[in-house]
Amino acid sequence: MRDPDNIRRVVELNPDYIGFILYPGSKRYLGNNYKLSVEIPESISRIGVFVNALIPDVIEWVNKLGLNYVQLHGSESAEYCMELNNMDIHVIKTFSVDPQFDFLVISDYSKWCDYFLFDTKTRLYGGSGEQFDWSILRNYTYNKPFILSGGIGPGDLKSLKQMKAPALHAIDINSKFETCPGLKDVLLIKEFITNMRSE
Repeated sequence: MRDPDNIRRVVELNPDYIGFILYPGSKRYLGNNYKLSVEIPESISRIGVFVNALIPDVIEWVNKLGLNYVQLHGSESAEYCMELNNMDIHVIKTFSVDPQFDFLVISDYSKWCDYFLFDTKTRLYGGSGEQFDWSILRNYTYNKPFILSGGIGPGDLKSLKQMKAPALHAIDINSKFETCPGLKDVLLIKEFITNMRSE
């Protein structure tokens, strides 16, 4: 997110997390809008999304935005995650999933990450609006909690609530809840959050 008024309205819905794209190649890039005069309560964690960024640049953004987590969406190594972890920076490592995805590739990362995030493998670094086959998650055998991403929309509510995935921690919603890149449809999000949190 990058528009102060839009952020303010979403914050009123009390989501668990709010994300800022800090990858210059993205159409949702926060850029020079980092001085967003929006009060975000401590109950909402701030996530900065990076793609193969230099570690000093990540640290700079962590300090600028008071980030609670960094979400790594590129080809960052386990050693890269270890270096951030050793600086007390909380790490979410993203893995791009296709039908051939092998969960063994994530084993070296487990010690250094707070969460994994599974997104759809495309030529883009996320935000494609495309969804992968969630049945692949049956092969996930780690205890590390994960975040589900990739083309999730309002119509997926029933499937999400019925999903049998004990390690599922959170749902990452993005492009299917936007009126244009970086601008969220507050009413759609409000309805989704209300329904997800209901019994």
